[in-house]
Amino acid sequence: MLRIFFGADDLARVRVAERPDMSMELALSVHALVNGLRDPRFEAWREGLRASWSPRTALLFDLYTPSAIPEFLTVRRDPGATESATAATPEAPLREHLRAVGGERQLSAFARGVAAGDRRAREVLGHVTAEYQTRAIDPYRRQIETIVTTEHGRRRWMTEPDRILGSLHPAVNWRRPVLSFPLANRCRHDVRLDGRGLLLQPCVFGPRRPVIARFEDPSQQPVLLYPARIGGPLRAEPEPAPSRTLTALLGQTRAAALESIAVHGPCSTKELAARLGISTASASEHATVLADSGLTVKGRTGRTVTHRLTPLGEALLAGHLPALGAGRESA
Repeated sequence: MLRIFFGADDLARVRVAERPDMSMELALSVHALVNGLRDPRFEAWREGLRASWSPRTALLFDLYTPSAIPEFLTVRRDPGATESATAATPEAPLREHLRAVGGERQLSAFARGVAAGDRRAREVLGHVTAEYQTRAIDPYRRQIETIVTTEHGRRRWMTEPDRILGSLHPAVNWRRPVLSFPLANRCRHDVRLDGRGLLLQPCVFGPRRPVIARFEDPSQQPVLLYPARIGGPLRAEPEPAPSRTLTALLGQTRAAALESIAVHGPCSTKELAARLGISTASASEHATVLADSGLTVKGRTGRTVTHRLTPLGEALLAGHLPALGAGRESA
């Protein structure tokens, strides 16, 4: 049984995530494979993986047990950035996790190399994670985003934290000030939020019962992962990638940013950063270059800066250019 103890400040800091945590989705999807998840909604997903499976991907299984999920696998919009970020995982959380895995079963040679900080093992970890992302996450990214944002929209009208916490999941019991639910391994654990609040993160690949993450570090807000409602089967829907010509002209990240604004519509800098899997500061720099080039225009909604395409940006994506001078709009 897991018991989460709330203080008055914690209840005021309960919120439901607006967007998916793709790093956790990837980690949980591997966990589903390790545990032999048999859910008809994921059959098409599993079949797609079988058709493109790389035997080396199974190295990721070495980082799991039925109850241990690596939280250090890092997903970025660009698989190359995923590879670099995962390979550069700080040693402390990685060793701590693998110590827990080693307490349940013998570590493989690959896992021992990762734990020891072996450079080659870390590079392989980054490469395998990025490779798995391109097969298991990227083709389903838009559907995952739709499921999670729909879940957020369903709960955003629940202004009372008691209502939110009391309706999360059939296995969850909420009695002020304690949220509790059974753990898979039947052990007992208490978590005190101590003013950090709680982020409720809907997950597509989440297990059938909630899981708590990032609770041991007092500087981090704990995250409660719970299964989102999935209306139908998960099917591949490749997101349109920027053309090679556009990528060569603008660079990969700016081309992806322009494509994202075209596909998903105007957005804030923070939203653009989330879509691309980069920092807000980096997204701001790329958005400024696009605006200075006349491909996007900045507007303002209250105190929030938004970005939308100009006719020049639309024409560039369409593969042709309008008459000279037709590209810029007033904000």
